[in-house]
Amino acid sequence: MILHEFNVDMRPFSQKVINCLPAEGKNWRPSAEEIAKRWDLRHLEVCSVDPPGCKDIDDALHCIDLPNGNYQVGVHIADVTHFVKSGAEIDREAARRCTTVYMVDRRTDMLPGLLTENLCSLVSDVDRCAFSVIWEIDSQTFETVDVKFGKSLIRSRWSGNYYKA
Repeated sequence: MILHEFNVDMRPFSQKVINCLPAEGKNWRPSAEEIAKRWDLRHLEVCSVDPPGCKDIDDALHCIDLPNGNYQVGVHIADVTHFVKSGAEIDREAARRCTTVYMVDRRTDMLPGLLTENLCSLVSDVDRCAFSVIWEIDSQTFETVDVKFGKSLIRSRWSGNYYKA
C-alpha cells in the first residue's frame, strides 16, 4: 500500500534499459584502456562497512599513516557513471525512479541489479571503477593539508558490517 500511495515504480526494467548494460554481464572487467585513464589505487587497503546482508556496496574507505606523520584518508564511491551515460535510456529510467526504495521485505531498485549488486558494488577482491577523494590530514591539528579527487580503480580488501569488526 505504501509503495502504491507514493507512486513507487515497481515495474521490471524495460528491454531498452537492459540493452544499456554491458554485454559481458557479470564477467565485465575494466579494459586496459579504462585502467590507463584512472587513478590506480588497487594497492591501498580499502574496506567497506555496511548493514548485514548488504548487496549494493557503494562506498568504501581507507586510512593510512604517511611517512611525514600525517594521515591519508580516502573515500571511494562506486562510479555508476561508467555504466550509466547521460541521456541514455538507463539514465532516463533512473531519473524517473529517482531512488532505491527499501522496505522490510523487499526493495525497488533505481538501477538494474547487475549494476547495483554486481558491477558497481565495491565487493572484496574485485577491481571496481570508483570516484575517490583523498585527504591528507595533519595528525596534530586534524586540519586538511591537501585534497585530491578523481576517477579511480580500487580493489576492496574487506567488506564488513556494522556488527562485525
